[in-house]
Amino acid sequence: MGLSAAAIKLNLDLWQRGLLNNYNSVVDLGSQELHLRLSEFEELVDAAGISDYDKSQFAALANWPASPRCSAKPFYALLGLKEYSCVDMNREHDSIPIDLSVPLDQSDLYGRFDLVTDHGTNEHVFNVAEAYRTMHRLCKKQGMLMICQTVWGGNGYYNFDSSFFEGLAAANGYEVLFASYILTTREAAPDGRMGQFHLPLARELVTAFDWSRINQIGICYVFLKTSEADFQYPYQGSYLAQKQGHYGYTLQFLPEPPRRTYLPVYDATNMPIATKELAKMLYRRVIAKFFRS
Repeated sequence: MGLSAAAIKLNLDLWQRGLLNNYNSVVDLGSQELHLRLSEFEELVDAAGISDYDKSQFAALANWPASPRCSAKPFYALLGLKEYSCVDMNREHDSIPIDLSVPLDQSDLYGRFDLVTDHGTNEHVFNVAEAYRTMHRLCKKQGMLMICQTVWGGNGYYNFDSSFFEGLAAANGYEVLFASYILTTREAAPDGRMGQFHLPLARELVTAFDWSRINQIGICYVFLKTSEADFQYPYQGSYLAQKQGHYGYTLQFLPEPPRRTYLPVYDATNMPIATKELAKMLYRRVIAKFFRS
């Protein structure tokens, strides 16, 4: 498991947009490493405007994908995230041995981290819902959850699509800061690197490509956790969704940087939203926006 070129690009983009300002701590689900060649890593970091750093921390990338491997820890330190942790039963890279298939019983870890990531780990956890509940519990209020998973061509128990992550956002009041598909090409460049590209989250774009030249399709989301409330399981359709406040939702676009969240709307063809529930939802959103400004 590791941070590919697409994940490196995304982290650097968030850093350039100032979204990692005042963030200090990060936890990776999985003992994550950097999965790209040294030359490509240096190009991406230089393009982001980072030049004065200890390159010896990334010397192992010169041998990638052979051993020894380079931990993700020094990369996060470049972005200002000095406190690094990871969780993995294999205990590699000093990981905390947590079984993601069972409820997190270490309450001292609740709300501890500014950034919580899933770079291809949760697809290997059979009880995948519990893994995402653990991500939620590890994350601070106003912290971010970063997820890069597989739609097609993965090697875990599950493939994901947008409805899964949009449901997570709706049920838990996350703001969606970023969303994309990730296309990995089958043919390598002359220097051996694999092409990886972020695409807008539109099926029409994916179907326009020659699938014989695509090795894998991924999906990526970045959420902002806006509440200290415990994790809520999403429900599709009308069952319990109205009680959660996301039955019949549409997207509301918020001020810069570009982000979106969910507001319930009346749907005359289905169960109407209770006026009281709608009023409470609107009140919470107005108050939250007031304190952010």
